[in-house]
Amino acid sequence: MTPQDHNKVIGIMHLIWGGFNALTMLILVPFFLAFVGIIGSDPHAPPGLGLLFGAFGLFFLALAVLLGIPPLVAGYAMLKRKSWARVAGIVSACLTALSFPFGTALCVYTFWFMFTDGERFYRAGDYTQPSDWRGSLPSANAYDWDARRTADEKRSRDYVPPQPPDWRG
Repeated sequence: MTPQDHNKVIGIMHLIWGGFNALTMLILVPFFLAFVGIIGSDPHAPPGLGLLFGAFGLFFLALAVLLGIPPLVAGYAMLKRKSWARVAGIVSACLTALSFPFGTALCVYTFWFMFTDGERFYRAGDYTQPSDWRGSLPSANAYDWDARRTADEKRSRDYVPPQPPDWRG
């Protein structure tokens, strides 16, 4: 895959991840706030229970903002190839790493791209060449196959298993 393809896949995955987190949290927050209303209207409810559910509702609202917004921003920036998309992707990947196992996998994939081809991709603005790791490998034609075959023919092929020690004394 080219860096453009990786960038597009990671951007889409961050949008999906952010949308999933935002949707989940936006279901939980009204759930807890509805309990606050129900508990507040009950005269026999313990006095601190409404406050407890209200605190949980605010906590989940903060989580929705913290875990839902950065992946959406990073995904948008990556798909639009903004200059700040690399930083947003790294920040978003750090936050998605908290959600094991899928968030951690997205984090590893994002880090892999952002610290290899993504660095050149966003620094150059329009990076089109993939990393040339293939050039660092030796050519198979440069290997001396005849010398290896001759050395293998000279080597003894007989396997003699070692004898166990005589424990009978």
